[in-house]
Amino acid sequence: MGRLLLLTAFGLIVPPLLAGPEILPIDGLQGHLRYNVATGAVTPITAQTRDLGAPLWYTPYSYVNGFGAQNPWAGDSTMDWGDLGDVTEPGVGIGGFGFLQYTNSQATDGDLYAIYLMYEGVNDCDNCDDWVFVQGWMVANIPGSVHPPDEYWGYIWRVEVETFVLDGSDIDGDNLRDFGYWCFLSGQTPGCLHGQGICGLIDPNNLPPECPGVEDAFCLFQNNGPNNIDPNNMQPYLVGTYDFGGAVNGYPFAQFFFELYAPVCPNQGNSGRYCEADIDGSYDCIVGLADLAKLLQNYGCGTPIDPNCVATLMMGDVDPYDPWWPGDGDVDLADLAELLSQYGDDCNWP
Repeated sequence: MGRLLLLTAFGLIVPPLLAGPEILPIDGLQGHLRYNVATGAVTPITAQTRDLGAPLWYTPYSYVNGFGAQNPWAGDSTMDWGDLGDVTEPGVGIGGFGFLQYTNSQATDGDLYAIYLMYEGVNDCDNCDDWVFVQGWMVANIPGSVHPPDEYWGYIWRVEVETFVLDGSDIDGDNLRDFGYWCFLSGQTPGCLHGQGICGLIDPNNLPPECPGVEDAFCLFQNNGPNNIDPNNMQPYLVGTYDFGGAVNGYPFAQFFFELYAPVCPNQGNSGRYCEADIDGSYDCIVGLADLAKLLQNYGCGTPIDPNCVATLMMGDVDPYDPWWPGDGDVDLADLAELLSQYGDDCNWP
């Protein structure tokens, strides 16, 4: 399936902020599905199936709710943002992304779809001139729920894409590259809601290492066009900044669920780790001297040696190994041992 389109310009019409969009619970997950944008193929995946590369950034959650679009037909959409990669390092290669979608639609004809656009230079809703469009995709033929229409069930989608690089600027002065993800989820099922998952109960002072820069705020847009949306001709305008109201509304912190993955290594290698320790930024699916040097450069990050440092996978936090969520927030002897156990692995096809 072809790649999509693009949000070119925003008319900055900023009326007073809307009353809170309706927040609906997700009653359960149908499962984890992989979507290939090139072919449109959908296949189920498990935590033991390494269909995407190592996770680079993700939004963790301890409680998941859904963001209910006020009018999916009219095109409510959102932009959220985070930080990925030190600005002094090369840009980060991306081979896939993940999102959570929920619906109570009983549709079986594939009329539900999602649009995701990636931007660099996003840190708020007020400085759209800083936003640089990178890539955009449409995930089509999303299935409806097999559960009753008074329940909201969803999928976590993991989407394999052609590799691209995020190397945007640092807008907020924290020495990390700022990126944003714009999302629109819709369908034509009357009376049904289709939305994206948010996550709640995140402690902003104790974020996991792969999730820096999340903030309890996002940009809300509405489509300034007909109800029957043409995904190649959407003209959203900015409504304004919205957040989840802090502890007053029971959401101490929230971020739209999102994941970024490294490019895929097609072979598991001799260690069976799919070259997860390929951290030098080359994405050559080989664990060698450059990867060892990168880990040693960051050795001690997140330990008593350097307690204020937040370690990430690409800094060498490769232990414990996990197909979806590796690392424990530091770079220490256990990480060195894990990398050495993969040393010499070539995870390309022979």
